[in-house]
Amino acid sequence: MADGEPAWLDTMQIEGLIHTKHDTVSRLLSRPFPGEFTRSEIEEFERRVRNLSLFDYVRVTRDGSMLRVDVQEKITLAPILNFTSGTSVKDLNATVGLVEYNLFGAGTQLGGQFNYSQRGPNVDVWLSQHPFAPDRWAKEIKGSYNVNSIRFADSASTWNRQRMGGELEFKGPYRYGSPLRYEVVVRVYREMIEDVNGARRQPDGYYVGVIPELTWDKYHWHDLVPTGYRFALELRPGFFFGANQQRHEAKLRYLHGIPLGPTTVVMLNGVAEAVNASGNPNHSLLIGSIAGVRGLSDNLYRNRAQAYMNLELRHAVQVAPRWAIQGVLFSDFGAFQSFTEEGGPRDWLGAVNAGAGIRIVPTFLANTLLRVDVAHLFSPSPNSLVQIGITQYF
Repeated sequence: MADGEPAWLDTMQIEGLIHTKHDTVSRLLSRPFPGEFTRSEIEEFERRVRNLSLFDYVRVTRDGSMLRVDVQEKITLAPILNFTSGTSVKDLNATVGLVEYNLFGAGTQLGGQFNYSQRGPNVDVWLSQHPFAPDRWAKEIKGSYNVNSIRFADSASTWNRQRMGGELEFKGPYRYGSPLRYEVVVRVYREMIEDVNGARRQPDGYYVGVIPELTWDKYHWHDLVPTGYRFALELRPGFFFGANQQRHEAKLRYLHGIPLGPTTVVMLNGVAEAVNASGNPNHSLLIGSIAGVRGLSDNLYRNRAQAYMNLELRHAVQVAPRWAIQGVLFSDFGAFQSFTEEGGPRDWLGAVNAGAGIRIVPTFLANTLLRVDVAHLFSPSPNSLVQIGITQYF
């Protein structure tokens, strides 16, 4: 299709679908057939089909008045397995679970996982529709139960924080003509404090928050060489009933893929976020190896504000049809301001590491690979880390 010259299309033929419904793909078009479509609309349609993450091959072509879509569908039932070493056995992180990425052939996720993290058990379940249709509100519902040991880098005070709650999320129709996406989340949880040791007991209560989110999405998903960028802004006003505390958050996320060749890419992932100072360190941000800077101890830094950037150079070698090995060099760096056990701010600290890893990528599996990373943390204190997972770090 030539630039600026609309083409008349009245039918669509899709080859390669196994479990995915025809309507799941065709509904990603800007409008139903028949009609005139521009080249930019067809390119955006192809991007949305790729971003479903259900196919490791997508090709969209025109044959007269017919739009032809050729895909190679993935196996979409996948395990969740992750492991991160800690400074002690109590401080390791391990996750097991199962997720179906294409429930009923509609690109809907259904998943559940058990996680041992922050010295306690955590359970999460979710059901989520994909957000790429231009004519519907996508819905997502989550439930969680978390038991976390709250502790601090320079204090012997500890307590257990138990939370049980859920989220209901509405994602607006993703219109053509603009990369802007919008959504709103209602979040509710019950928080209880137990086993307080050496610190003032923080109050129990109920949290209710409404979270609007805006996303500027020009990102092209790919198993080996993602391209484009995505910005997301979350504002999280909320209130903690029982203690009469305001609990507000703001978060800015950035993801960018910069290809250097057909199998080489530089990936950047950035996060900047902050909470209000409520005087309660249970309302805080957490940085560590799970999300942040690999090698930084988890569950030690309860932060008022933090920012970090993950930088990876990835190079893949195709070793067999639908199999690749990817080598990675990376560096993570960040800065954060922690709370004391009384909820007061400390001085800012910096963190930086360097490391390398390898991924074995079976592209026929949805969002699944074998990842092994080894990192050395230089600051704020020297540390080494081995991390194993079955997804990319970001």
